[in-house]
Amino acid sequence: MKPPCWLALLPVIVCIAADDSAKPPWPGTYKLRPADKDKLTAADFPGPDGIVYPDWTYAGLPGGIPTVPVVAKIEDFGGRADDDRDDADALERGAEEVGKRGGGALLLGAGVYHLDRPVLITGDGVVLRGAGATKTKIIFRYDAPAGGVGFLRPKANSTVTRDTWIELHCQPKNLVGIGIRVGDRVISEIKKHAHWGARFTLRTTGAALLDRKLRGRQTLTGVAEYDDGSKRTTQIEVVVSSERSEAEARVPRDIAAIMFVGGYADHQQRPLSRDGKRGDTELVLENASGLHPGDRVALRAPGTDRWKKLVRCACTWGEYRRTELQVVAVEGNRVRVNQPLRIDFPVVDGSYLHSIQPVRRCGVEDFYLEQTHDLWTSGIFFSGAWECWARGVTVKKAGRFPLYFKPGKWNEIRNCVLDDAWFKGGGGTAYAGWEYSHDCLMENVTTYKLRHAPCYQWAASGNVIRNSVFHDSDGQWHSGWTHENLFENCVINSKPGHGSYGFGLWASPPEDKAHGPNGPRNVVYNCDVRSTKAGLSMGGMNENWLILFNRFLVGSGPGVTAKTASFDHIIRGNVFCLADAKQPALNLATADCIGVEFVDNIVCGGAETLVRSQAPLARNEGNQRRPAADFDQPPPRPVPAVPSIFEWQRQQAAARRSGR
Repeated sequence: MKPPCWLALLPVIVCIAADDSAKPPWPGTYKLRPADKDKLTAADFPGPDGIVYPDWTYAGLPGGIPTVPVVAKIEDFGGRADDDRDDADALERGAEEVGKRGGGALLLGAGVYHLDRPVLITGDGVVLRGAGATKTKIIFRYDAPAGGVGFLRPKANSTVTRDTWIELHCQPKNLVGIGIRVGDRVISEIKKHAHWGARFTLRTTGAALLDRKLRGRQTLTGVAEYDDGSKRTTQIEVVVSSERSEAEARVPRDIAAIMFVGGYADHQQRPLSRDGKRGDTELVLENASGLHPGDRVALRAPGTDRWKKLVRCACTWGEYRRTELQVVAVEGNRVRVNQPLRIDFPVVDGSYLHSIQPVRRCGVEDFYLEQTHDLWTSGIFFSGAWECWARGVTVKKAGRFPLYFKPGKWNEIRNCVLDDAWFKGGGGTAYAGWEYSHDCLMENVTTYKLRHAPCYQWAASGNVIRNSVFHDSDGQWHSGWTHENLFENCVINSKPGHGSYGFGLWASPPEDKAHGPNGPRNVVYNCDVRSTKAGLSMGGMNENWLILFNRFLVGSGPGVTAKTASFDHIIRGNVFCLADAKQPALNLATADCIGVEFVDNIVCGGAETLVRSQAPLARNEGNQRRPAADFDQPPPRPVPAVPSIFEWQRQQAAARRSGR
């Protein structure tokens, strides 16, 4: 008797289901070889070792950081060292004048200067230069309002237009809500939430008043609410005008002692009419009118339900897929840009282009900045910046970020020291790295007692952090589909106690509702990583990460652990020193972690079995197990044939340009 036809099909169905459960949710495209000529794109850079890398030749300030001439001194605007008076007005006026003169350096001589309020700089080409980090000191003494609540901007009786910056500050202790009202009408408000951190600010613009049809003289009421039910209030009168201001108002994204702030040229979204593919240098728009060669643009793909389902992203906020580019040519609705795309920007997700107007070629050099009050303000913040830099600067005890760029392109942080932060809790604080930034470079930086350093987050792409030392913090791809970033020749000593997670390196997982997953082809090359937990933890959705020629000294846990469609990685030439005799060098926790290569690694200590895996490895060869190592005298770091893949790429690109 023949079995029913559905029984004959059952083994095939089971086999297919099993196959599908062991596959990532999309086919891999980044794991390439130099011989794969038909698969390589303009975004790929074949290396000297048979591995295809991202292209980092765009990283950093084009032409390097310039030395600009001094065109003014802070004394010209009333600033004085060592007089214990507020120099904020002098610094702000001096920076404005330097911008009007076409740029240059505003010099702060040796001595101590004081800032009793945040300073805003919006002009291009403005460089703040001291006499050296041990000679010129800036002390940021700003504190929350003594009465509990007060307006930082605007000034009383000033005119408010659509773009005017309005900001309320409150005493932060036990704060649970902040609001701005006109009469009984709520203009803006926020209540305490999971990412509250040490918030004490509420920011809006005059558009919130005009959209409520408020005109003429109005009374703004600021309200701070506290957990005991008490409220503190303040009021100022302003004149609301529907006329546009002659000068473009620029609103910072975060409050800092010194803020460089760019703006948007327009808010017109220009949807793509053809998918932007990885490697493309031409974008086809529905309408490219108004765009011209030289324009700076942001390309964005919204985090749609379709995309979040594909990558299993549980995070409901943030931006994952964006980059910033320069327009090279416009022909009809075709726009040629300055470099290849690193990821896809699909039409189905509503990808679009819009023009931006960043602040450009500004810098801070050769001074020391210290914050005296426990307030959630950053040290130096570049908001919407291109081709800007920090060089020779020390920031001590910032409230939030010591020195930060968000968003930006072609920026550099070089030869700086970032030492400690007041606040080490959640909500985004005490990081050193790149956020919403593209093709930026950090080099020769030392950090102490930060939370996450070095760190990439929120769509950061094509950035490089190298030749730097990070004390007491973990390295992270913290959130938001970061991709094609490089850690190279960094020393990371991850210790608990300052808010780190204890891993040497950590990538947020897709189920993380605060961060979401990270994207393809991030690279760790020739680094030295010491940790109390696993050396590297990849949370999932990570495609073709390259972990090459590093030394990991791991107190507990595996050398590398990965799960949830973390696939196609190349883990080669590393030294793993494992203190826990039960832990493997490599742990692949789910069956969809396929295509991983584990080659030519040296493993000191740990479990007898070097690899614990739920998925078959693509390659598992040339690995050596050795006796447990003394962490005080560990085996030497690997010596790759090319000490710096970043410098090697630059040399190759220069040789191509010269025809050699």
